[in-house]
Amino acid sequence: MGDTVEISTWPDHQNVFYEITSSALVFFVKSSRNAVIGLSKTPYPNTCDYWIVISNHPHSYIKRGIEPRKKVHTPGILSAEEYRKFWISWNGSFIRLGRGDDSTPIIVYANKVPGLNYITFDVRTRRARNPVHWKFELPPMLNKPKLKTLMGGEPQWLPADHQLPDGAIIGGYEKEALYIIRAPHRGSLTPGKFVPSLGLGFIPWGGEANEKSEFEVLCGYNCIWVPSRVNKIPVGAVVGGYSEDDGREQLYVGRAAHEGHLIPGKVQPSHKVCYIPYNNKEIAKSSYEILIVPNSNTCYANKFFVYDIEIESGSESESDESDNDTSGEFYNDSDNDRVYYEDDIE
Repeated sequence: MGDTVEISTWPDHQNVFYEITSSALVFFVKSSRNAVIGLSKTPYPNTCDYWIVISNHPHSYIKRGIEPRKKVHTPGILSAEEYRKFWISWNGSFIRLGRGDDSTPIIVYANKVPGLNYITFDVRTRRARNPVHWKFELPPMLNKPKLKTLMGGEPQWLPADHQLPDGAIIGGYEKEALYIIRAPHRGSLTPGKFVPSLGLGFIPWGGEANEKSEFEVLCGYNCIWVPSRVNKIPVGAVVGGYSEDDGREQLYVGRAAHEGHLIPGKVQPSHKVCYIPYNNKEIAKSSYEILIVPNSNTCYANKFFVYDIEIESGSESESDESDNDTSGEFYNDSDNDRVYYEDDIE
């Protein structure tokens, strides 16, 4: 619960501002003529963004600056003998004034000022001779939680037994969530997909989707997908294995859209594509997403990033697409949100 406050305001008194951590307040008023509430983004006297006037003679209203006021006829709404209950709320795009326990407001006014965090109570009339008495409960102060940097969680390959290891990374979907695996095949260690409903993995190799019942699963959380294409390999790309050529070429974890699905597979830089296993075939995609560990070794010269690359969702891509085709690539000299590529390191 918050703090209960009882105050009396006199004509020409000094405004006292209260910080409100919620977007609503219930209060009680005892007044012979009127009562005024100010809502403001900043706690400065006489500069409230909105004034809410509750009055017996004869209208209550809400107004902002010189804009037209929204008023309603309210004779006898206040009493000099007893406290009357009211409420105001200013969440969203409207300020609402209500009375008693009735949830239907008596006035609704468009709110054009975000961040109304302060409230003040006033009299604001030349004819007033008596004070206005108020009772209200301030909501408790809500401190913003301190954000703590996540430590650990780097991707790691764990063997799969009869069930997925804890922290298995979802790599896409194909009528169900797909997970990222890798398995040995013909001298290679190749990334691919795991289909939970089948209990089997599939890796792209040799033009086919090769079925695997024994494999490793990629687990962790400190990784993100970024767009790439052909042989552009970002710094920090997650290595998923190696090719069959004596392991000389590293393979990376990628995924690509195909026929409404998003399927994980392998990025093979020398082929300038991401291969995905789908419908018993190995499908080549020249535009794809690649998995990276962010903020990895970004202090390099001659940096650039590929921005706003569309992931293909139509027909198969030709694996021999020219690296000089830069359609969809945009270069930016800003240091913000960059993806750095290995072939740009001096």
